[in-house]
Amino acid sequence: MKKLCYVLPQYHHKSAENFYHIINFLSELGKRVELYVIIENSDNNPIIDNVKEIFVINNTNIKYNYFIRFSKIIKIYFNLYKKGVKMFFARASSTGVFPLVVANKYLNFNKADIIFWSCGQDVIPLTFDFKKKNIKRILTRVLSKFIFSNINYLATGPETMIDYYHETYKIPKRKIQLLYNDISLKRFYPLNPIEKRKVKNELLDTKKKVMLFVHTFNLARGTDLLHKIALNIKKHKHNIVIVAIGREGDYSKYLEAEIIKYDLSEQLMNLGTIPNKDIVQYYQVADLFLMPSRGEGFPRVIIEAMACKCVPFSFDVGGVRDILHKDISENTMTKVHQEDKFMHKSIQLINDNSLLDEYAELSYEKVQEFKTEVIVEMYLNKFKELEKK
Repeated sequence: MKKLCYVLPQYHHKSAENFYHIINFLSELGKRVELYVIIENSDNNPIIDNVKEIFVINNTNIKYNYFIRFSKIIKIYFNLYKKGVKMFFARASSTGVFPLVVANKYLNFNKADIIFWSCGQDVIPLTFDFKKKNIKRILTRVLSKFIFSNINYLATGPETMIDYYHETYKIPKRKIQLLYNDISLKRFYPLNPIEKRKVKNELLDTKKKVMLFVHTFNLARGTDLLHKIALNIKKHKHNIVIVAIGREGDYSKYLEAEIIKYDLSEQLMNLGTIPNKDIVQYYQVADLFLMPSRGEGFPRVIIEAMACKCVPFSFDVGGVRDILHKDISENTMTKVHQEDKFMHKSIQLINDNSLLDEYAELSYEKVQEFKTEVIVEMYLNKFKELEKK
């Protein structure tokens, strides 16, 4: 394979979302293929090494409506097709892949391959209210059905998510391709015990063990459990503090209100939003990573934690079981809705130094499978395989 176009939903240097990881991935991928990148929403003058050309739709100064963005992406598709680009990969964006589908299938007789990467369980029920957010979700559902029917391939991962998309959206398994998320082990890495204590003191001013939560502050992400775990810590006087980092969501105001209501400032620290570029040090000083999400796909926060030897503790959702080391999965997960078990087992684990050290090493061993260099090779092999088809 020689030429590829990758559609990236956003490029923001201070982004708190996992799209920040993709910049490094694309830089590595661009060493192996002639790579073109379309960015839907971007800072001015995005920099991605080893990319042949970057097309920015919306930047800091210019915001087009969707119809103009739609037509611009179609125009870029045909310009690149004329240059010999026959494979277009869109990352987790319906608005990005929709014009590609229209251009390829209905205007160009399906002469290229459109691959759409999607990974996540939709666990929020639709309602009949006319709030903007709910209407947007309904339209997204409708659009998703059209997209899943008309793309050439759906890319997802890990293995469990193939069955999820096949059973939930009735996508034939021949159209579903397994591709993992990656992690830069040069950026995410563990500290030795002395460095860890030093950085923890400077960063959080505490000697307590640290439970870390990094996600959007949403009910679906289990933010409502944080104050309950903190209450247990307070009641039993455990030497533990929960550090909560997250983008603003539907539970943000409740989280802060619960800290005040139950006087949990010593057990639960709400640090709000922190850019992904600055997040590494928080994983490095944490002892246990909490992910009480009710639905997931391939949560990159799990491998961020594993890369820093921070043991993940999660509900058994999405593809988490496939990501964790098989020797720790039974003791680091509970079933969804087993909230009391989640709270008690997580506290029990963080207080067991021997087990925590063992699980940290096994997690670090497992995360080597997801390092950027390995995943770039995985993508290239998959693209070559699809090209032959």
